[in-house]
Amino acid sequence: MNNRRHSDTGNDHTVADMQHKNTLHAGFFIGDVQVLPDTGQLVVKGEHRHVSANAMELLLVLAAHAQQVVSQSVLLMAVTGSAETSKDTLSHLVSELRHALGDQTACPVYIQTFPRRGYRLMQPVTMQPLSLTSAPSERVKWSWLYALVKGSRLFRVSVAFLVAVWVFIQVMAITFPLLHITNRGMKLTLLIIIMLFPVILVYTWLRDLKLQRARLGISENPKARQFWRRQLKVDIGFLVLSCFTVTVLGSSLKRAIDIEADTIKPATASEVIDVPFLGNSVAVMPFRQDSSSEQKIDSYLIDGIRDELLYSLTQLNAFPVISARAMQGVPDLADNKLMIERLGAEYLIEGKLQASEQELKLEVVMIQLSSGVRQWASRITVPRQQLPQLQQELYRQLTSAFSLLLQNQSLQQADYTLTSNFQAYDAYLRANNLLQQIADMQSLEQAEYLFLRALELDPRFAMASAGLCKLHLEKYAINRSVAEFEQAKQACEHAASFTANQAPISSVLGDLYRTRGEYDKALGLYDSALLLNPRLPDAITGKALLLADLKQHDQAEQLFKDAIELEPGYWQHYNNYGRFLYSSGRFSDAIRQLERAALINRDSVDLQNTLGASYFFINDFAAAIRAWHKVVAKSPLSLAYSNLGTAYYFNGEFSEAEQMYRYALRKSSDDYTILTNLADSLDAQAGKEQEAQQYYQQALQQALANLAVNQDARALLSQIIRIRSELGQCPQALADMQQLLNTTIDDFYIYYDLAIASFNCAKPAAGTDLVTKAIAGGYAAALIAADPKIPE
Repeated sequence: MNNRRHSDTGNDHTVADMQHKNTLHAGFFIGDVQVLPDTGQLVVKGEHRHVSANAMELLLVLAAHAQQVVSQSVLLMAVTGSAETSKDTLSHLVSELRHALGDQTACPVYIQTFPRRGYRLMQPVTMQPLSLTSAPSERVKWSWLYALVKGSRLFRVSVAFLVAVWVFIQVMAITFPLLHITNRGMKLTLLIIIMLFPVILVYTWLRDLKLQRARLGISENPKARQFWRRQLKVDIGFLVLSCFTVTVLGSSLKRAIDIEADTIKPATASEVIDVPFLGNSVAVMPFRQDSSSEQKIDSYLIDGIRDELLYSLTQLNAFPVISARAMQGVPDLADNKLMIERLGAEYLIEGKLQASEQELKLEVVMIQLSSGVRQWASRITVPRQQLPQLQQELYRQLTSAFSLLLQNQSLQQADYTLTSNFQAYDAYLRANNLLQQIADMQSLEQAEYLFLRALELDPRFAMASAGLCKLHLEKYAINRSVAEFEQAKQACEHAASFTANQAPISSVLGDLYRTRGEYDKALGLYDSALLLNPRLPDAITGKALLLADLKQHDQAEQLFKDAIELEPGYWQHYNNYGRFLYSSGRFSDAIRQLERAALINRDSVDLQNTLGASYFFINDFAAAIRAWHKVVAKSPLSLAYSNLGTAYYFNGEFSEAEQMYRYALRKSSDDYTILTNLADSLDAQAGKEQEAQQYYQQALQQALANLAVNQDARALLSQIIRIRSELGQCPQALADMQQLLNTTIDDFYIYYDLAIASFNCAKPAAGTDLVTKAIAGGYAAALIAADPKIPE
């Protein structure tokens, strides 16, 4: 047998071999497959299939030595210019050729593999007649581009990198939480990996470019330089596109990291608000579970006992009591000096609760912070089902202790009544705990169920009725549902029918009537609450808000300051004062108060909303958007999406605004303001005017329904007038406008709505005059100029 026929082809090409290879560039056949090297095409069963320049170079070498085994080193030298190149490159090119030829590795027809030796073209090669050459179609040209991209080493590296990153993300999502690495740490790690991607691509491209140049120098293909230029253009385009994509993704990730960093950034020493020392003041630290407790105690129970103790102490009205909300941000292990600096307190109460199946044991101590001396201590033990009695006994003992400590023999227990029903009290504590969080509507719904459960078990539980009233008012503020307001009214009136705990109940009732616009009744209730307890912060704040509605700004501002002085560590007082300044058009002053509130409580959705609006009105849109993005990230409520929609709307991005308003509407389907805003965004887009009219009609229906809550609410009336003008109901709108203008108006929003209505109803002179009044009242002129509803 003659074994030379299948021997390996070495590096010594004969002149005849080289000439034969050069003739192959004109085109040839491998069996019934036509090969067009000049265009990089294989014609298989009439279908044009493109292969990369390297794959075509490999096929030319195999065709020049058809039916002979060509060694891997010879093939690598011909394709890459170096025999030291990884053999994986050769395997990839062979796989590309087999895919284009429709060949199979297990049963090859065209290319046969000889492990550790090389490859052999199995079919004979015949030359192509010139008449068969044809111009490629448009579809073939796109196939050529696809082949170049697919054959690019950059493409293969990119695919491998993306797969590796995807696997890493899955591993990271599991392992990082176990290692206590925060979400910010995960995002930072991902950002670093993403930024490595263009570095790896550039390194790969430069290395590949060097090999391509070496191969170009030894190539026998007369059109090799043309192929090289094509591949170079594709590689550069792929690099540019990849770098742009990485830049966009990296920027988005960086913004998310910055927002999260700003959100969790701890306050520095210079940022802590100074609190004045309050003589005889008392602070109650969060109670904790005793380590020797036989059973685990739910946090709502421990927190509830402490919260009710704080409330009962305020009823004594004999000394300042630092509220739980004023203690937010104080470290649990803070020393006495820090307690005095942060709280201004003189005395501190601490408690430990121990539980078994049969009983509850509460150990309570009171110390003087300045000296560290224990002033009083007690241990109370009751059967587990007598939790309300434990609360009453704790209150009684502390009242006696303060009578001796403050040498106030006239100190008497206030009328503080809970319930004797353990299950009712337990449900009340659970509901109160949820109400204080107000994380979302689901929490409010659960709290409502628990308050109703407490009242079902004890219909005379006045504090449960007061809590239910407050809850419905909170829900009404979110969704503007008239039904919620009516339920709040029923709960408040039920609570007021009892004689106990009248100070807080009167304050909540004052909130109810203030919301309804019955200011005289609200003022009387606030005064009644303050007569019973002059230190009740909620009554002081409620009266301040009422006076602000009545435009008695000086008295209102003083009451806001009084609330801050009473509870200087409570962020909500700064927030309320900031909102008052904001509504008065004093946006810069408002920002200062709101930023002080943010130092104490960085997680408040309501605070970030107002802060964003203040930035918005001083034309600091970047800061406003950052604040509102924090809100959406923490608690995607309707107001957050609505505010983001407004930012997009005034920026001329109407489709984005529409999307945000639709998100908001899913959360609060009855909110007439959101319905109006959505209609505005649709009205600004061509072809969506009819849909806008439908939403204006829905907004009008909801706004008219809310007149049942307060028929004299000027802001609501101005919005109804504006909506009527959008619907073409100009006679009614203009008549209502004239009536409203005959009243006293101090709100620039009202002038703004009426100005739009005037322009809609072809009253440009009146519209211009109202715009001037809105700007004079504090509405930003830049926003007026950016509003599509206001003509230039």
